[in-house]
Amino acid sequence: MLNRMINIWRKELMDSTRDRRALRQSILIPIIIGAFYAVFNPILASSISARAQDPVSIPVQGIENVGQDFIQLLGQFDITLEPYDGDLEAAVASGDQEAGLIIPAGFSSSIESEQPASLTLLMNQTAGGPMGGSFSTERLNLAIKTYNEQVAVARVQQRDFDPSLLTPINLDARDLASPEQLAGRFAALMLPILVGVIVVQGGLFIAIDVTAGEKERGTLEALLVTPASDIEVLIGKLAAVFTLSGVPLVLTFLGFWLGSNLLPDSISNGAVLPFSIVIVAVLVGLPLTLFIDMILMIVSVRTKAFKDAQSAATPVIFGCMIPGFAAAFIPPTSVAAHIIPIYGAAAVVGGMATSGGVVNPTAILLSVTGSLIGAAIAFVIALRFFNRERLLYSA
Repeated sequence: MLNRMINIWRKELMDSTRDRRALRQSILIPIIIGAFYAVFNPILASSISARAQDPVSIPVQGIENVGQDFIQLLGQFDITLEPYDGDLEAAVASGDQEAGLIIPAGFSSSIESEQPASLTLLMNQTAGGPMGGSFSTERLNLAIKTYNEQVAVARVQQRDFDPSLLTPINLDARDLASPEQLAGRFAALMLPILVGVIVVQGGLFIAIDVTAGEKERGTLEALLVTPASDIEVLIGKLAAVFTLSGVPLVLTFLGFWLGSNLLPDSISNGAVLPFSIVIVAVLVGLPLTLFIDMILMIVSVRTKAFKDAQSAATPVIFGCMIPGFAAAFIPPTSVAAHIIPIYGAAAVVGGMATSGGVVNPTAILLSVTGSLIGAAIAFVIALRFFNRERLLYSA
């Protein structure tokens, strides 16, 4: 019995790996996907952060109404006021300008006479494309807040009061995040999504090929005339699918780890992603892969053609991706939630990335248990479909 299952496993592996181009893709593409997921978010965040620090030029109407002290303070924040001729409000509304500042007459005199003074900031959030432009409202607010504090301190000093009266509380903020936690900040978002994507994509085509693909090519009959029983055929094919889908899983997470740790310090700020995250991702991912492979084979064996199986597997793809997205944005509030297949595995990986590599043994155990229970149930269901009549004639 064991020899027959091993022979079927070897036969399916040989058939699936005979195409050298497909074999190269199955090895290279997971590494590229993992590295892409690891690199994309930090680079995007670094680009946004760098853009937020770039010098800002704001078109202004009424610049003659403001004093040089205010202009110089804005310059300390790399904010330059540029006089604007024309209808500034219309220019901002049309998107020709990202923002504009209107300084009313009497602005400086109101400050000197200790009367309230106001500025009008015009903005258009759609200007600058989907990622926004270079204008930073936060930086302008910080500059004005600093100017307000300077003016308030000057007024207090004129009245012979202690300026410290204006700041009864000083906040000493310290970031205690470790380099591993900093590296896991983006991994906590991407890894759960990656779990949901790779477990279904890794085994999709091989699961279809050993079922509906063999039906379409007419090669299934040759296998069914062998002494192998129906359960031996199922186990042999499942072993082949699991073997070939497990390799992309390992390579994808390895590529993610390599991509994360090969980023230059200017992007990663010296943060290092622990390799233990990759180990845990593979540990919880392999049982989940077995479960998803079973589901894919059940769906595929009920069709007669490769394209039909691809269409039938579409709900499975979304059924795997959605829990991965959910785990990335909605972490479990109870450790018991980790027993939910897909969601639990994705949540384990995301939680470990957030903690900088700290392992929660209970969460890992529950995740693996949930996947194995799901695989066992799916195996029982698969036995109903993997008999000679259904394999040959079901559609």
